[in-house]
Amino acid sequence: MAKSNDIGLMDKNKLLRIFEYLNARLKENQLQLEITIYGGSIMTMVYDNRPATKDIDCVFSETNSKLLEHILDLTQFTFNLSDGWINEEIKEPLKSILKEDKETYKIYSNLKILKPRAEQLLAMKVLAARPEPAKDFIDAYILCRDLNITTKTELLKVFGDYIPLTLLGERQMNFIKYLGEDLGYDWK
Repeated sequence: MAKSNDIGLMDKNKLLRIFEYLNARLKENQLQLEITIYGGSIMTMVYDNRPATKDIDCVFSETNSKLLEHILDLTQFTFNLSDGWINEEIKEPLKSILKEDKETYKIYSNLKILKPRAEQLLAMKVLAARPEPAKDFIDAYILCRDLNITTKTELLKVFGDYIPLTLLGERQMNFIKYLGEDLGYDWK
């Protein structure tokens, strides 16, 4: 019985409590885990531009999968999280990435959380270029501001550093054009 339409939102504090809980369960089981988080969870925790996220887009390091699955089930139950709270679908778009450029976000005793650098995250947001209600446009706007990107050339350089330019389609070009307009630049 999937409750995918009923996924509760996780704000920054709840996300941090979840990671602390995960670390405690990992420690009890003498298990080390490295997790790389993407998307809304980063924008919620690092950039404070979203009040919350519905899931944690992530990739796990290789580990005891049965034990990890048990720990994730305990976490879901403890925090009353709906099915789909862990989203590993990010693996598919990561196949298009030319290079991963990760940095450490937080280290616990048994859990290490990594995140892509802002430039990689921006490139991924431009590639996705999903329409609302997805937050790709708002996220890209904030990342451009944060990275002080003021020209289309600078944005395309960042994009090309992480994703083949051949993947730029009409959707991405329109996304970039409107992003420039919203930022106050002419990126035609």
